[in-house]
Amino acid sequence: MNILIVYAHPNPESFNQAILRRVSAGFEANKQAIKVIDLYKEQFDPVLRFDESHPRRELHNSMEMAKYRDLVVWADHLVFIYPVWWYGLPAILKGFFDRVFVSGFAYATGNGFPKGLLFKKTAWIISTIDSPIWFVKLFRLNAENRIIRSAILGYCGVRNIKIFMFTGTRSSSLASRQRWLDKLEAKATKFGVTKKVDIHEFAKF
Repeated sequence: MNILIVYAHPNPESFNQAILRRVSAGFEANKQAIKVIDLYKEQFDPVLRFDESHPRRELHNSMEMAKYRDLVVWADHLVFIYPVWWYGLPAILKGFFDRVFVSGFAYATGNGFPKGLLFKKTAWIISTIDSPIWFVKLFRLNAENRIIRSAILGYCGVRNIKIFMFTGTRSSSLASRQRWLDKLEAKATKFGVTKKVDIHEFAKF
């Protein structure tokens, strides 16, 4: 299986970077083909631009984004790793969706009914947030996860989307973070081999 990881964190010493390393190691142990888009390292430009000379309906032909579209086409499984900032996606990741997951490539709107064009793909969403789990459950209700799962990936036809959210990361102990990483690497090692993962499994950590 071909796995594309889209990573969005600027600090190479971050917990998100540790997640990237451990998830990649798990997939590699499972003999999966992996490619990584490190948005900050590649200095991805998240600004969406279009005008009369370059209309929005032609964005799916953008040569600047062609390599990213090719990677999405190549992938059977998509993995997004990112921190939650201001209770939303990092701007660079939102810009990736704006510029790559465009009409004519990720979805079509013919006859007034949207049709996802990435329907053969599956996905994992792995995010970190400093807020404690009680706050996330009572007030936030996983807002950005619902957006990326339903309004973006689901809209584009991606199915079987699993969510792993690590809460209270700033105040968590080293032992807790190590346990999270171990469990996540184990899931990646068994990916495609074992039963489906409960999308809320990691909520208790």
